[in-house]
Amino acid sequence: MSEVNVNSNSNSWYKSPLLLGWLFLVLAAMAGTIFMVIQANSGFPGLVVDDFYERGQDYEENIQKKLENNEKWKTQFHIEDIFLNQATIIRISFTDSAGVPATPDKVTLFAYRPSNAEKDFNVPMMLFVQDGTAKKGTYQASMTFSAKGKWDILASINIDGIEVNYAQSIFIKD
Repeated sequence: MSEVNVNSNSNSWYKSPLLLGWLFLVLAAMAGTIFMVIQANSGFPGLVVDDFYERGQDYEENIQKKLENNEKWKTQFHIEDIFLNQATIIRISFTDSAGVPATPDKVTLFAYRPSNAEKDFNVPMMLFVQDGTAKKGTYQASMTFSAKGKWDILASINIDGIEVNYAQSIFIKD
């Protein structure tokens, strides 16, 4: 009978699959971290501007003015079911806080597709005419949507040189 001489030192530590797996994970994490640090330092310089304080005050004043202007007017969207690739009339009524119809200088209706900005478009709105009589404060536009799903529409109204905006989410059906 021959004896087999098993030497316990013949299994080197670098041949262990468990150790090699952990070593690979540590090195991959370090490489990923180094890559992210390099990317962060070599690209976009950040939001640092020289006049940040003045810009912040100007931004706050503009937002406050827009909020005050939006509260002066009441808006009501008149939207029926909208179907894909079919012309749809969207009407919007504007009145002041006392209920008097507004007479804006210009009204534009913007359609935004949250999932695909390439489909965004806008149309000018015209005064709504019913039975040969213009209905003051109500404007309409014909729109055809080329994609089904969720859309956001925004009515931009210029009244006495001041722009006010009102938004509504809609869903386009098949």
